[in-house]
Amino acid sequence: MEVGFACADITPPLGSVIPGGFHPRFATGVHDPLLATAAVFSEGNVKLAIVSVDALSIKSSIVAIARSIAEERIGIPKSHILVAATHTHNGGPIADAFLCEADKDYCDSVAKAIAQAIIEAHEHRRHALIACGFGYEDTVAFNRRCVMKDGTQRTHPGKLAKDAVAIAGPIDPRLGVIAAVADDGAFLGCIVNYACHATVMWGSEFSADYIHYVRETIRAVMGEQAHVVYLNGACGDVTQVAQLIPREPEVGEKWARRVGGKIGAEALKVIFGMDFDAYSTEVLPLAASSKVLSLPTRKVPLQMLEQAKRLLESSDSWDTERIYARELVLLDEANKREPMVNAEIMAMLIADTAIVSFPCEYFCQFGLDVRRASPYPSTFIVSCANGMVGYVPTEEAFRTGGYEPRLARSSKLMPDAGALMREAAIELLRALPKPALRRATKLPNTSYWDAGSSPPSCSGLEVNHAGG
Repeated sequence: MEVGFACADITPPLGSVIPGGFHPRFATGVHDPLLATAAVFSEGNVKLAIVSVDALSIKSSIVAIARSIAEERIGIPKSHILVAATHTHNGGPIADAFLCEADKDYCDSVAKAIAQAIIEAHEHRRHALIACGFGYEDTVAFNRRCVMKDGTQRTHPGKLAKDAVAIAGPIDPRLGVIAAVADDGAFLGCIVNYACHATVMWGSEFSADYIHYVRETIRAVMGEQAHVVYLNGACGDVTQVAQLIPREPEVGEKWARRVGGKIGAEALKVIFGMDFDAYSTEVLPLAASSKVLSLPTRKVPLQMLEQAKRLLESSDSWDTERIYARELVLLDEANKREPMVNAEIMAMLIADTAIVSFPCEYFCQFGLDVRRASPYPSTFIVSCANGMVGYVPTEEAFRTGGYEPRLARSSKLMPDAGALMREAAIELLRALPKPALRRATKLPNTSYWDAGSSPPSCSGLEVNHAGG
């Protein structure tokens, strides 16, 4: 097939708001540029585009504008374009979250930059060989929810919190890579898929967070011309913070370098284990399909709304409770305008690898469930894609508590939303064309198995299945 990569700089002006926390931060510098990185794949008349955007989230309106421009200019159907935010918490003002609001002019510029990256990637296409593979990295990502002594669950209860007795949920240690090389052997770029919140850098400088170091690690070996499209997985409850390990807080540049370096190094191991000639004589399939779910929002109870209004009138300080009170008022107003929200679930097929995306901060367990049910052993799970409808926790999380299920604009869907998205994703995956080839790239000294089966024995060594 033909493959092309390109990127566009989307770094906003200094002084712009950095969303990602309860309070706004205003940018005083640029640690590393924010990018929109695009990959375009074409075979015959079929074309696909995948774009990663260094942002906390991406609005469906931004995606719609970018898709329209790209379709008009180069003929890639809107339905064949996937746009996913890397979920960096040091990005530009796109999200409406707590005390941070989106900047319309910046959103418009990002939409145009995404489209331009797609167009340039299309123009840069070269005849290429591709390969797909998986690695394993279980040392940098941790579930951030803890089971407490009283049976409830808390998000980020604090390092070695005295009432925390166990970690509440899984991680997804599987790291996926799709890589492309030109006919002359030149490395063109890759897609990397891994699940971990990008909450390492913080501070007041724009940054792609640890994703910057994923790119730097891969480029240091594969060349500065190599592009990296980073697709964050189902990381709604997964971060770099190890709640029950006695060590310093995992924040700042040192830890961003460590997290990104390890992910990048594992991606390189996968790339060097790939056999790009395995498919050299085959025409590889490309396909895409999507389904838009109309999901009801949770209503703000009248008593809770009245209490929130009283709290807003009684104080001028923006502590956590008053911020949530503002969220309830804004959510109630939004619900009156839009009692149902659209959530686009998308599935793509590239060779024998399926990519399925969700417009939310999807809990890790859902991602594991989808991969187990997928007919493709090689399945990438992508979050924060083609829009943002907020957190989608498991029903258990709604019962046990924590930050993610708490009612706000960032968590407004009903408890069954995650299951509805999961079933829609599985339906789309099963409807993708079944490729004739069924080989999978294997790394030396590494065993891979179907996600729904038990791991194989490894000469008496214990295998850490890590929840999938």
